[in-house]
Amino acid sequence: MDPDVINFAGVMAVIILSIGALGGIATALFRRIRTAPRPSALPDQRDYDQRFAQLQQSVDAIAVEVERIAEGQRFNTKLLADGERRPAMKEVR
Repeated sequence: MDPDVINFAGVMAVIILSIGALGGIATALFRRIRTAPRPSALPDQRDYDQRFAQLQQSVDAIAVEVERIAEGQRFNTKLLADGERRPAMKEVR
C-alpha cells in the first residue's frame, strides 16, 4: 500500500475520534448544565446589612492603620533629612 494512503487513513481516524470525543464532552456538559439545581430565593436582607457593616468596620480599621504607617514614614523621613544636615559628632582636636 502507498504510504500516503496509510498516513491519510491515520489522520482521518484521529479526526473522527476527536470529533466523537468532543461531541460526547459537549453532550455531557449540556446535560449537566440543564439538570443543575436552580438557586432558591435570595438570602435575607439583614444578612447583607450585617456583612456590609462588618466590611465597613474593616475598611475603617485598615484606613486607620494605613494612616499610622504613613505618619511613621513621614517621621522617619524627617529624621533622616535632619540627620544629613547635622554632623553626627563634633570634631575633637
